[in-house]
Amino acid sequence: MTSSLPGQRAGSPAGPRDLERAVAECRNRTARHLEGRVDAHGVFQDGCASRIVESVLFLGLLRKQTSEEWFRHEREQEQEQVIGYLRRACSGTGWQPMLARAALGMAVESDRALAAAFLESFTHFTGVRKRALLQTVFALCALAPYDPRIAALDAPRPGHAATWTRLVLLAMRTLHACATGGAARVPPAEHAELRRRLVSGTRKVWEGNLLVHLLALHALHALDPGAPEVRAGIRAVASCQNPDGGLPFTDSHDLFLTAKAGLALIRAGRSHALVARMAGRVAAGQNPDGGWPYASQVQQCDADSTAVCLEFLRATGSGRYATHIAAGQAHLRSLAGVDGGFPTYRPGNPSEAEMTAGALIALSPGPTASDPLPVVRPAADWLLDQQSADGTWPRSWTISESSVIERAVHALTRLPAALAAALPARRVEQALRHAARRLTDTQNSDGGWGQVPGTASGTVSTARALMGLARLDHLPGARRAADRGVAWLAAARLADGSYPGPPDQVGPRPVPYEFPALAGIYALTALATWRAPARCGPSSDELRTLHE
Repeated sequence: MTSSLPGQRAGSPAGPRDLERAVAECRNRTARHLEGRVDAHGVFQDGCASRIVESVLFLGLLRKQTSEEWFRHEREQEQEQVIGYLRRACSGTGWQPMLARAALGMAVESDRALAAAFLESFTHFTGVRKRALLQTVFALCALAPYDPRIAALDAPRPGHAATWTRLVLLAMRTLHACATGGAARVPPAEHAELRRRLVSGTRKVWEGNLLVHLLALHALHALDPGAPEVRAGIRAVASCQNPDGGLPFTDSHDLFLTAKAGLALIRAGRSHALVARMAGRVAAGQNPDGGWPYASQVQQCDADSTAVCLEFLRATGSGRYATHIAAGQAHLRSLAGVDGGFPTYRPGNPSEAEMTAGALIALSPGPTASDPLPVVRPAADWLLDQQSADGTWPRSWTISESSVIERAVHALTRLPAALAAALPARRVEQALRHAARRLTDTQNSDGGWGQVPGTASGTVSTARALMGLARLDHLPGARRAADRGVAWLAAARLADGSYPGPPDQVGPRPVPYEFPALAGIYALTALATWRAPARCGPSSDELRTLHE
């Protein structure tokens, strides 16, 4: 790591002018690094890091094909590469290294006991389906038994869940049915649907989701080992193999990342022409229903990607995208639940705090507006109701609690002033005070923030905390915490202007995955929103201390 503030992470203070210069230098270097990742078409380029679970499933699928002549000619190199990745990844604790050991034939009896204990204790708000997914992966690695109860799980009707939810459930049902009662237990219609879905769409990997694609290939192989769709599917997955030999969770987040990077560059005052090209690419990626998926040519839109793309297009200040913005907002409004909150994918799915906050940011006309959209008031009420007494909101698609706090704070500070004042008992101000207290109370001694209190400081968790504090700097302690935090962030930058992890996103929940450049995107946003304190007199915190 390079640092413009030697010793800062060890706790030595830097003067305000030194800090201001360090932040400016860091902001410029990080902005140049991000600008260099935008291609001639306006697409922000970044690849998803390898992950053990997909790599294990890929290796298992390759091994099932070793008797095929075509495999020996085409796939031996990929197999050796993924084995090398798993050998490097198999040490350590946790269920994914345990999978790697099993795939390499290194599992011991204690690993099977640990797998059983993990499944027995696993809880998540997505419930039975997520546990069944993990048990299926464990079963494919011979760490857990196949279960006829999973073969009997109901698959959601088309249109009632995310597109990949139905396919992964069909794959799980097929695998457990074949293992516990034979292929005859799989209804012909489900067999046909597996085949049809694996070759539908315009992407090589189905909906860009390697985990679901691999599980579906394993299921189809169980029904028909020689199916041409299995061979084609293996070739598609192999095309996504990373240089380290591992496989990622998804092959692209190009729309989501381009919008996120564009927002960061706008806030840093950078590259007007480049940002305009990025905006054109994001606008072109809008689906016919008005929403945005996370990547080009993915059919399934989601509230998070739609909200971020809308936020970016609005921030360009160009009336050129008024039609896109109107269609995107209409799509978001169609997702609103009867409780006022917003789900991730489909109307009627459970509302989530992070999605609701993003929708509010994209739909709220801002503090000076007098006529908010009808969905804004119930969404604000729902979001306020979700805050815990400790100032946090439930996490869903992120690991860091500061990530959801920042999103909620952003949403609540964008509410029209008349609406905020009309909410009972100054609820918005109370919620913001609780959020500020949580952020200031959980700051680490080195100035950064961990993903949860008590963990080591990380880039994304620190950047998101700083982004939240930038909207709360009128509250006690926020200014001082922000100055300490931005010093940590400036010291964490790498020599090329990028930032290290750890990953903050999860998918499927709660399994982490990483697009490495996202840390730098959030870091630039935080650096751009930090304002150097005025030194013409005592700070507001210092004055407050004097009065107290």
